[in-house]
Amino acid sequence: MSFLKKVFKGSADSETETNKQPSNSSGSSNSGSSISSFGRYTDINKTKTQVEYWKKANDSFKAGEYVNSFEYFLHYLKDETVENVKFSRNGNEIEFEFIQGSKVIRGKADETRFFAESPIVIMEENSMPVMRKLMSLNYVLRYSKFALKDHTIYMKFSSHALDASPGKLYDALKELARKADQQDDLLTQEFSSLKEINTDSIIELPEAIKMAKYEYLIGMIQSTKEEIKKHDPSKMAGGIAFLLLNLTYKIDYLITPQGELTDALERIQRLFFARNNQSTLERNNEILHEYEQIVNTPKEKILEGIYDVKATFAIANAATHKSVMDMMFKEREKVGWYRDENYPQIVEAIYEYMVSYAFFNYGMVYPVSKILNLVLCVMNPDFYEQCSSSPRLNENGILNGSAISKEIQSIIKSAKKDYPNIEFNTAVLNFTSVALFVDSLILELDKLNLSKN
Repeated sequence: MSFLKKVFKGSADSETETNKQPSNSSGSSNSGSSISSFGRYTDINKTKTQVEYWKKANDSFKAGEYVNSFEYFLHYLKDETVENVKFSRNGNEIEFEFIQGSKVIRGKADETRFFAESPIVIMEENSMPVMRKLMSLNYVLRYSKFALKDHTIYMKFSSHALDASPGKLYDALKELARKADQQDDLLTQEFSSLKEINTDSIIELPEAIKMAKYEYLIGMIQSTKEEIKKHDPSKMAGGIAFLLLNLTYKIDYLITPQGELTDALERIQRLFFARNNQSTLERNNEILHEYEQIVNTPKEKILEGIYDVKATFAIANAATHKSVMDMMFKEREKVGWYRDENYPQIVEAIYEYMVSYAFFNYGMVYPVSKILNLVLCVMNPDFYEQCSSSPRLNENGILNGSAISKEIQSIIKSAKKDYPNIEFNTAVLNFTSVALFVDSLILELDKLNLSKN
């Protein structure tokens, strides 16, 4: 035991990053549409008040007022719409806690030190395979570390106050929180001897919603496989890749799984974009094998990973609107051949892939994310209806143009408090087909004026 404690003790590296600020966009993600939203938490929509707290945190840190800086920093992290952060101050001491998925991170701070930790799993008996795993994970961490105390595996971060700038705290706590949330599921699935601990922050979904998500997950995989069977795997490897890419990102957004299934989706993405000598055909085959394993996973196992959570840090990094649109226009160029050669399912898959890829990889301001969510509602009407969205925007391929336009205008109207110059001309939208609708919407979405003054 003394050896294990020695291996897993130590302190995080010191680093001063006083002025680095994460995203500072304002707005609420809970306004402007009656359409259900899915996907993972994004911290890009900071309010004006939160941005002011960030400036105060930096100013206080520069002045050597460390406890004030820490308090302002926690105010910056606190999202009133999800109630993700709690803290109290007593003189020059602060105690705090915040939620990231299935984990609660707790800590203390004073004039000399900032400390945070989260219990991950219980290890009742010492296990060298587990220790080797944790050592390998520690090797790639910049700020936090895994540690062992009284048969409980923790993730910890600590820093001298004079090194704990708001920029460093943001990066360090983000690393700790995201890894803690991810590794509790992965470690218990990899090592049966480990037991879960402190999962009270999980928000159970209504049974009907859980079942709708499970059935749609399996249905999306099966329908994609059926579509793939219609095509020559060698000659149509590129089109099949689009079908699989869209499936991957759509599952993440619509189902928003946790734990092992999330890890599988990230593994699939890495397979797609790995820089190796594999052909597209070979990658497609590997990814189809991954999906076969998901389909063969017991239903109960998958349902264990379908729940809701609160969060403090986003998985996708904040992105500018231009970077999102640049991606979409680049991918849009690939539609032409499939349209001209009459592959309508692949055409739709490419358009849907643009949207689902954006949700997976970019933190977007709420007017953009809500409009793109509406696109997925149009493209997945049965699922959205099962999840209580109203009205239905697509009836057997016939789009309800007036309802779609009304929803978009509602989003735009609500966003004007944060983006006073925002406008969207719904008159230019083409409701003849799903593909033409998405194409026309992307062209208009590119024109959004997201300036704050």
